Amino acid sequence: MDQVAPGASVPTEDTEILKSVCRSCHGGCGVLMHVKDDVLVKVEGDPDSPFSHGRLCPIGNATHEMVYHPDRLKYPMRRKGPRGAGTWERISWDEALDEIAEKLTAIKAEYGAEAVHLGTGTGRHHIRWVSRFAFSFGSPNWSEPGFAQCFHPRVNTTFLTHGDLPVSDFLGDTQAECICYWGPQPLNSGPDGETRFNARDAFQHAQKIIVID
Repeated sequence: MDQVAPGASVPTEDTEILKSVCRSCHGGCGVLMHVKDDVLVKVEGDPDSPFSHGRLCPIGNATHEMVYHPDRLKYPMRRKGPRGAGTWERISWDEALDEIAEKLTAIKAEYGAEAVHLGTGTGRHHIRWVSRFAFSFGSPNWSEPGFAQCFHPRVNTTFLTHGDLPVSDFLGDTQAECICYWGPQPLNSGPDGETRFNARDAFQHAQKIIVID
C-alpha cells in the first residue's frame, strides 16, 4: 500500500526523508515522511518500525491529504459579525490566548470554575492534556466523545464478557495454533486497526481459525 497521496509529487533524490509515527489512529505505525522544499510529498511505512514493519494502511497513506486539506485550521480565527454569519478574521496566537484567558478568568470569578466545561473532539494522545487543564482550572467538567462512543464501550463490553481484558498475543512472541473470533471482523474493524497487520501474520501460523458470528 505504498502510494503517493493525490496531488503530491513523486520524491526525487533531493527529497529529505524524516522518521515519524502516524497519528491517524492509536496504532502508532512507523512512517517515513518525504519532504521536499519544506513540503510533504509522500508518506510510506517505515521498515525499521518494530510494530508495523513498513506496513501502512490507506488512512496513513492519506496523511498528505489531511496536512494540506483546504479546510484545515492553521491559525486562530475570531468570529466577526453575528453568530452563523460565517465571517471570521485571523488573529495572532498571543491575541487568542489572552482573550481566552480573560474570558475564562471572568467566568470563574463570577460563577465559579465549575461553570466551565472543556471538550475535545476524538483525539489520539492529547486527551489527558484537556482533562489536566480542566482540573488545574478547578473544573471537573470535561468530555471527549471517543471515550463515550468508542473506547469505553469496547472495554466495558470486554469486561462484561470476559471478566477482564482478554489475554492475546499478536506480536509474534507466541504463535497461536488456534484462533477464535467471536463476532468481530479483525481485517475490517477493530481498535483503530491496531491488530490488523498482526492478526494477518498470526493467520499464517494458526492451524485452525474458528469464527463465531
